Amino acid sequence: MGASKYVSVPSGAHQDTPQVAEAAFVNDFDPPPLATATKVVHQSVDEPNDGIITVTWEKGEVQPSAYRDKWFAIAFIAHLLVVVGFGMAFLFAPRDGIAAEDIAESDGLSVDADDDVDVGSEGSPPAQEAPPKEYWFAVVAIALISAPTLSFVALTIMSRNAILLIRASLWFSVALCGLIAVLSVAASHTPVNDDDPPRWFIGIFYGIPTVCLVWYIWAIQNRIPYAASNLKCAVTILQTNLGLGLIALGSMMVLFGYSFCWVLALFCTMQFNAMTESSSVTSEDSPDLSAVGGTVVLLFMLSFYWTHQVMKNVVKVSVSGVVGTWWFSPGEAASLCSDAVRHSLIRSTTFSFGSICFGSLIVAILHMLRNLLLSIHSNRHAGILRCITTCILSYIESLVVYFNKWAYVYVGLYGYGYVDAGKRVVDLFKTRGWQTIIADNIVSRLLVIISLTIGLLTGVLTLFAALFVEEFEANEGMQGWLAIGFFIGIFIGLILSGVFMGLILSAVDAVIVCYAEAPNELQEFHPAVAEEMSKTWAEAWGELRAPVIVGLGGGLGVV
Repeated sequence: MGASKYVSVPSGAHQDTPQVAEAAFVNDFDPPPLATATKVVHQSVDEPNDGIITVTWEKGEVQPSAYRDKWFAIAFIAHLLVVVGFGMAFLFAPRDGIAAEDIAESDGLSVDADDDVDVGSEGSPPAQEAPPKEYWFAVVAIALISAPTLSFVALTIMSRNAILLIRASLWFSVALCGLIAVLSVAASHTPVNDDDPPRWFIGIFYGIPTVCLVWYIWAIQNRIPYAASNLKCAVTILQTNLGLGLIALGSMMVLFGYSFCWVLALFCTMQFNAMTESSSVTSEDSPDLSAVGGTVVLLFMLSFYWTHQVMKNVVKVSVSGVVGTWWFSPGEAASLCSDAVRHSLIRSTTFSFGSICFGSLIVAILHMLRNLLLSIHSNRHAGILRCITTCILSYIESLVVYFNKWAYVYVGLYGYGYVDAGKRVVDLFKTRGWQTIIADNIVSRLLVIISLTIGLLTGVLTLFAALFVEEFEANEGMQGWLAIGFFIGIFIGLILSGVFMGLILSAVDAVIVCYAEAPNELQEFHPAVAEEMSKTWAEAWGELRAPVIVGLGGGLGVV
């Protein structure tokens, strides 16, 4: 059966439908990518007698500058001011301190103002001496230098060896699952508690995903080059607009500051008598939360989830805006802090901020409800119902998160409101036949593995740096602090590398949407990239004949 060929139809052919693009497909043996999937997936499209299929879809257009979904932005800012205000009030409020002597006496210590060292009441030796400040400076400095450097190196490697790295990440997942399965079976003779599942069962539990992963790799071999071309395009955009990294780091600093205020505000609020009620059992029992206290805790949980979602999605919308500018007007997105970076950040924090808060609130509510159900103590009668409800909420939350990431791409590209953006993304993918392609999420697996690798390498480098601190080498009693320095390096490496990998993943999502909607613009401004993406798309989907279900594997070792 012959494939399809893309034939452009002038938009002026239908003057009664503004902002409409059209495509016609004729039977031939030289298919471009986008047409083929539309014909085979959507059988409801009318096919005239001459063998031509005409499909019409409405392309997005840049929206005028206006505050959209503004009431959600107002609500978010108001709640943020309340949380920060409570936190600052508690931080600077005068409080009655506890004398150091009272604390020492309660711990059985003798405190003397003239003594340099505290000694226990029974003459116990002092605690182990902490490392010198040079040690902590070396650990943090090396981690802060190593993680971004390794991330930049990873970007370069990904841009040159994307196909190899994707295949390696897939087989690494197979090896990891297979190793766990083999070790579990090999240790099956080891005695275990009666309540624990048998080791051979754990081996089978991991053995089945291993087999599924092998089949999955075999099934998607022809899709790997297309995923690699999307990844390379996203890396190219990020390398030419590294100011996006500054936006992500700034967002992280805001989150750290908010989290600090959130903890203080929660602690301050829980000091009110109305938050707790005395236990009816004994006076020694800790007080329980009252109805008011429980409601306040739920609101604080919602605030925490909402704020973290908003800050994450501000970065995502900013990345989408930069990708759109690079796609349609590359001259404005070709420097560290280009006009595209600045304008995208401004739009994300002003005109589109309400839309971001709207979608983030939906996810935050679902996340709060799911965690609330998980925290409720199960009993014989309600345990099964709670489990089923939690499972349903988990799936709903996953679907909303998955829908949101594409809606935010449209918010960043054109400035639509949240609801309009979601409708346009769904209509676009349904019309163009891309609902089977967006599920092919094999890039995220690679980014997770790279982030873990950078974290481990950063920890190793901080470990070596600590060994060269002279004061640290001279004191053999401090060697136990090496592990702490190692894990600090891993933590910083994971955080910073995760920032860059998250930017790449957001850029990949935006590239997929832009290529679905505007392949001709890519051909006009970036012909080399367009040629590679068109070729790899044809290799992956040129023989598509029916809707397929593709694994949503984005985790480590799990499909």
